[in-house]
Amino acid sequence: MVKEKGLMQRKGWNEADVRINTPQTEKENPMLKHEELQKGQVIPLFFATDRNYLPFLSVALKSLRENSSKDYQYKVYVLHSGVPEEYKEMILRQSEQDFEISFVDVSERLQTIKEFLHMRDYYTATTYFRIFIAGMFPQYDKALYLDSDTVILGDITELYSFDLGDNLLAGAPCEGVNSFQIYKDYVSKVDGLNPDYFFNAGVVLMNLKAFREENFYEQFSDLLKKYKFTVIQDEDYLNVLCQDRVLQLPRAWNKTPVAPDYMAKEDLRLVHYIMSWKPWCYDDIPYQEYFWEYAEKTEFYPIIKAMKDAFDEAGVEKGKAQEASLKALAQSEIDREDGYFKVYGKRYGRMER
Repeated sequence: MVKEKGLMQRKGWNEADVRINTPQTEKENPMLKHEELQKGQVIPLFFATDRNYLPFLSVALKSLRENSSKDYQYKVYVLHSGVPEEYKEMILRQSEQDFEISFVDVSERLQTIKEFLHMRDYYTATTYFRIFIAGMFPQYDKALYLDSDTVILGDITELYSFDLGDNLLAGAPCEGVNSFQIYKDYVSKVDGLNPDYFFNAGVVLMNLKAFREENFYEQFSDLLKKYKFTVIQDEDYLNVLCQDRVLQLPRAWNKTPVAPDYMAKEDLRLVHYIMSWKPWCYDDIPYQEYFWEYAEKTEFYPIIKAMKDAFDEAGVEKGKAQEASLKALAQSEIDREDGYFKVYGKRYGRMER
């Protein structure tokens, strides 16, 4: 790890020579269709977070509000299992007319999840909240879920308006998987899926009506009892359960710093700082300028800046150890004789007759 003039450098961690082959390019697929939205229509948006990610959620919300159409009403729900009141109040001060933010405590559901799963860390557990949105919010037939470590540069209503048809959700190809051969092998051999079509669940448009009508939660619960995915976790479950029923979105709506290719600002719609590629830790993260542009406009900026200043070699080593451990875990899952796909084969999606 290189440290020059006090700057933490992230270069060299990625397998940058791996060519990413995905079914989408930067240009939108002409087959994608949009629904016509009505002026004043409610756009429901969901985030899941804990106290550690609240500062970054503030950045996401700031960028979301500034770049989205003012012709609609936004209902933003923050799913959590306990957050500091001070931070909560700071987030709520971003709420305004037609951009309503509310916090929803899902502690009881979190405890249910944790009884079944072996979590790598607490924040991973919060990402499972998206699976319960359909049941918790029956007033919505369609909703967007976004991770907190995102910056929205496009009009979010364009993403919301994609026509899902009979698909369960819409998502963009996961660059975190396709940038590393070990994870491509994992998705192929453990999940039994084509890595090119494995979507990142941090930015998804969800068909809540179909989730309810097709008893998605019951299917999820059944799969939980059969197999514990420990590598990509909730993304494993969603990709396995939703296979063949996913509308493939342009990568511009979920672009990450991990992929070796670079997308110009005019083509970007949403940047997602996945894995350990965090601009609040390192100084050479692609697209970091967009994060800091909006971070400086929030009350959390001093807190985020302090995090950045405090990040040191110990943090670097911890991150490297976590990445090595995750790759080793992926390999151990690939080598298992009782791996999911080896035992169960294809049980979900469109079955051949």
